[in-house]
Amino acid sequence: MTKRVVRAAVLGAGLIGAVAAIAADTPVGSVARRMARRLTRDVRYGVASAPGIAYRLTGRHPDANVSDDILADRIRSSIGPLQKRLDLPHVHVMVEDRCAILHGDIAADGDARAIEHAIMQVSGVRGVESHLHAGLIAGDTRPSEGAATQPRSGALNALLDAARTAGAEPPEAAVHAVLCGFCDRIPHDEREQMIAHLPADVRALLGPARRLGEGSPRVKTLEQHAAAASASGGVDADRATEITRAIVTTLHGLVPDEARDVAAVLPKELRELWATEPIG
Repeated sequence: MTKRVVRAAVLGAGLIGAVAAIAADTPVGSVARRMARRLTRDVRYGVASAPGIAYRLTGRHPDANVSDDILADRIRSSIGPLQKRLDLPHVHVMVEDRCAILHGDIAADGDARAIEHAIMQVSGVRGVESHLHAGLIAGDTRPSEGAATQPRSGALNALLDAARTAGAEPPEAAVHAVLCGFCDRIPHDEREQMIAHLPADVRALLGPARRLGEGSPRVKTLEQHAAAASASGGVDADRATEITRAIVTTLHGLVPDEARDVAAVLPKELRELWATEPIG
């Protein structure tokens, strides 16, 4: 049936084109040329879209049993239109054992919820671990906005400088990735106490992961923490441990009044990292 429709459309375009050629210098010819171009464009779009339309109309679904890399691409394609509609910056997606792990900065908590729940509907996803943070960092904007003018705080600049010195590029992504994972291991009450000592642009980078469905296991060691930060796309794998240590020890120096209490609630291996003397 699709082939017959396409043949009919091509024939129609040909007839309109013939009219345009015969009446080239007349208003009728001008209208015919526009119609021919539009019909040709619509035919091409229809041919490209037909398999997907037929796929959906028959109630079929993508294979859920695919590799993590393929599933990550499927998720990115699925949420692309939603990101554009919500006017969101880039959301980094990785998949581990069919659990989607998200990193990025967004403008509102509702945007994060929309992205997270949309991903849970993607065939093959068994869970979502979201490190999306509501409240764009100073210096970031929605895609449709111009350059931001709000200055960054001294605390955020200290974290960025530490990441940059350790070899992180871009440093913003590294700070985000490391702080997300580290603060996910701090219980809520103590995390809130620590956050109260930090400026708003650093608080925008902190917070526990939100988990939907089945989540991935939380990190317990420096090596796991560095690997998770690297996998998020924010840290170079070869320098992940050094970068992670630099950022965490700089955070330690920014909250001296809370340093002992934070150490008390961390896993042993991360407690040793946190206990390192602050940089500077």
